[in-house]
Amino acid sequence: MRIWGKTIASLCLTGLCAQLAAVAVAAAPAAKTAPLPPLRTERVFLTSVESPGGKATALFGFWFKGKGKSDKKPTIIAMHGCGGLYSSVNKEKIEFTPRHIAMARALTDAGYNVLFPDSFTPRGRRSICQETLAQREASSANRRFDIQIAMRWLATQDDVDYARVGMVGWSHGATTMLAALNLAQTDVAVRKVQPKAAVAFYPTCTPYAGSRTPYKPAAPMLILMGENDDWTPPEACESLEKKTEGSDTGITLRLYPDTYHDFDAPGLPIHVRMDIPGVGKRGEGVTSGGNADSRAEAYREMLKFLKDKLE
Repeated sequence: MRIWGKTIASLCLTGLCAQLAAVAVAAAPAAKTAPLPPLRTERVFLTSVESPGGKATALFGFWFKGKGKSDKKPTIIAMHGCGGLYSSVNKEKIEFTPRHIAMARALTDAGYNVLFPDSFTPRGRRSICQETLAQREASSANRRFDIQIAMRWLATQDDVDYARVGMVGWSHGATTMLAALNLAQTDVAVRKVQPKAAVAFYPTCTPYAGSRTPYKPAAPMLILMGENDDWTPPEACESLEKKTEGSDTGITLRLYPDTYHDFDAPGLPIHVRMDIPGVGKRGEGVTSGGNADSRAEAYREMLKFLKDKLE
């Protein structure tokens, strides 16, 4: 089984365990890159309920244990974007994308447990990027309940320091984090334990930047975006950052020059997508593609931010 030419061991979706090999972070030739030790993960089961008494959805996720001798570790909930958790190269198999493998390795190497909930496959989707907002059953408003149940699951794990839980998300998953941390929502405000930090890669900030209701996140948030992002343009996030200035749970925005949407995806060439409805300029599509320098800097800033807030 392969992801973009990188061999990984098969995810055992019929059992509880799987073994993943990392995708190399650097773009060095494979023959000269020493193989990295495998990542091991467990498949876990979650039930998301959309509001009290609402629709229940049986979900699953993948659990990676952080390195280190500590009995209880800080833990990250990682929320995938509109493309889902899995590679589109071979749609007949369940294969993590290089982006998610790279993040799992970076976080576990730094001593964090990581939980990747799968919001789409249990809802009959592999990706929702090409769906209109009206077609999306897995909206960011609904997916915020996936985060709620992930928080509850973490509370039952003996190796989780529940006082040190953070979040990382991409695009639609990052926008979901904005919803899950919005103290204007009653279900968020009454949550007994709140995450301590959130890192959002290129979210859509527009609904909150333009809202009459002040947005205050339940935890400090770091937003990482490209200056040239035309899929989720940064202007709304710049406005949201200003609105939270002076707050103890404010937003910090970092913009990277010459950088587009999906900039942290290893090996993804820059290309224009014409199949994403409702975004970009009519007839021009949106730009997506990796930037190795911006990705490296974003990882450094992310790890520093998480260390400051969770350790």
